[in-house]
Amino acid sequence: MTKKQPEIDRNPFIPALSPICRTADFVLLAGVPFAGLVAALAIVLSRVLP
Repeated sequence: MTKKQPEIDRNPFIPALSPICRTADFVLLAGVPFAGLVAALAIVLSRVLP
């Protein structure tokens, strides 16, 4: 007889309800587009200003 697989109580893909975890999640998700905008702005400014 095979061993019964343990049931997983929580789905790992559901975001955490903790405010700290939500804030960290937002910072990680918003940081990448923000870094891209800053880089694009730096490139534009470096070409406009001598």
